[in-house]
Order: sequence, then structure tokens, then C-alpha cells
Amino acid sequence: MNELMIYGLSALFICFMIVIFLLSRLKTDIFPEDYEFGLDPFWYIFAVMFAGASVLFFVFPQMSDTIRTYHYTSTIFLPFLFAALIYFCYLFDVSWLTNLVTFAVALAISYMQADDFQLFPKHLTLFQDRLVTAVLIFIVSKGLGLLNGQGGIASMQFCGVMVAAVFLAHFDALPQFLAVIAMAYLGTMLAFTIFSWPPERIVMSHGAFSCFGFIMGCFMLNSASEFADASMIIAASYLFTEVAVALYNRFICREITTDLYMNTSYYKISDNGQYDLGVARGVLKIIVIDIVLSVIQVAASERLALVIFAIALNLWFLSIFSGNSQPSEFFSITKLGKMAVKGLFGKKQK
Repeated sequence: MNELMIYGLSALFICFMIVIFLLSRLKTDIFPEDYEFGLDPFWYIFAVMFAGASVLFFVFPQMSDTIRTYHYTSTIFLPFLFAALIYFCYLFDVSWLTNLVTFAVALAISYMQADDFQLFPKHLTLFQDRLVTAVLIFIVSKGLGLLNGQGGIASMQFCGVMVAAVFLAHFDALPQFLAVIAMAYLGTMLAFTIFSWPPERIVMSHGAFSCFGFIMGCFMLNSASEFADASMIIAASYLFTEVAVALYNRFICREITTDLYMNTSYYKISDNGQYDLGVARGVLKIIVIDIVLSVIQVAASERLALVIFAIALNLWFLSIFSGNSQPSEFFSITKLGKMAVKGLFGKKQK
């Protein structure tokens, strides 16, 4: 392990302990009736994440393994500034305003990339590519908020993307600089994951996680500029699949609910929306599988083949996840294997 990664682990531990200390001192109900700025866990997590990333950036201003030059404004400052702006829009509780602002700042971030950077250079013009990039950041932002229907689901996806980035840097698919930043983000959100693990002690609003989704989308864009875009999409494939499932249930199946997150698979299998430990463990296993696939993508010759496979695999898991199976039954690998073998041999005997 090199010296830079040791600094990253130190940042992870320090951010983790600071957030644990701050959240443990919050004296508030799990679901407060009135909003209070000083009791909102979002601002503590947001401030520690921003401070940790900023300190690391200025401690290591130049990295020998970077492919392009990183700037503090576009890499750290503006994503957090835009995320705070999105959060204030959510406080007004006007959906069209938050959607408009989120897409506008996502488009601004996409135009701050290098002129020679394109996600799909062979298929899209520069303008079209920038537009698609903004749409992807928008989906990641809104999608992470969608996963917040039950406490720790969204935070686990955020942590999963950061863990994948650390492994990718270990295998030289990403610069060490991004791994160090990812560790600071990971330590901060991991602390909240502990508090939001069943039974929940602290919750954050959907708007708060949409802001962290925007930060995660900007981080994924930085990783994509280092040619790790396919791995990043795989790491977040659970998010993309749940968004697709929720939209399918709402607009194709016409399942009308008060909130879109009620159409997701993880919410449907829960007991009337109650945060179930089996659901949390099941989603965690899916995210771990996505992390493994994102690392395998480094050795894949095709850019999108494993991406399609990962999303299809997530969709297969979630199709069972939203069925009649209980979480403990669905996520037991042993039981799944026994059921598959029994089904195959049963058909042969008949």
C-alpha cells in the first residue's frame, strides 16, 4: 500500500469519527414534525464531506498519476455549491423548480469538462454528448433520492460507488487522487449508514439524498474522464435499475402512489413500507455484486457488454425481489441453489 492510500484511510477514519460524534449528539425525533436547520443531519454530513475533500485536495495539489489536470473549482467547490442550491430548492417543496435547477446545474457541470472529453464520441456530437451527460447526472441525483424510501438503502449505494472507486484505483484504473477523495466521502456516508441501519435512529429527506446524488454524479463524471465510465455505471447499476423499475410500475403498469419511491422493488417487498433488516441485507448483497462486476470490467475488452450484463443481472434480482418471496428466502444463496437444482431435476424426472 502506497503512502497516498494511507492518507486516504486516515481521511476515511477521521471523517467517520467526526460524523459519528456529531450525529450522536443530535437530539431529535426520527421523523421531526418541523424543520430545524440546526437539527438537520444533512448539513453535518455535507460540511464534513466538503471539508474533507477540500483539505485532501490542497494537501495533494499535484498527482503524478493523473491523466488530466484537476481543478478545485470544478472538482470540489462547484459540485458542493450546486448541491446546496438544489437542497434549498427542495425546502420550497416545488417539484418543477427542483427539477429545473438540478438539470441546469448538471448541464453546467457537463460543460466544464475538457473539450476533448466525450462519453460517446463515435455516436454523438459534442452538444448531444454534453446533453446526455447532464441527463445521466440528473438521473443519479434524483435516483439516489428515490432510494431513500427506506433509510440506509441510498447511503449504501453511495458507499458502494466509493468503494468501487477505491478498488479501481488499486488496480490502476483510476488515479490515486480520486481514491483518496472517495475514501473521505466513504467515511462520511458510512457513519450515517450506521445510524440509518435498522432500527433507524436518524433519517434524511429525499432532497438531501438527491443533493448527495448530485455530488456522486459529479464524482462519477470525473471517473468517466479517466476512461472508467463503464465501471462507474456498473457500480451504480442498482440505482439505475430501481429507477427503471419505479418508472415502469408508475407509467406502464399504472400503479398510482403518493410518492414514486413506493413503486421501487425494495419498498414493495417491505412490510407496508417498514424498514426491514432482510431488505437492507439483500440490497447490500446486490451492491456488493455490482462492486465486484465494476472491478472485473477493468479486464473486459468490450466497453458496454458487462454494463448490459450487470443491469440485466440487477433486473433479474429485482424481479424476484419484488415478487412474493420473503427477503430471507430470496437472498439465501443456498436456498436459491437448491431451488434451481430441484427445478431442473424435477423437470427431467417428469
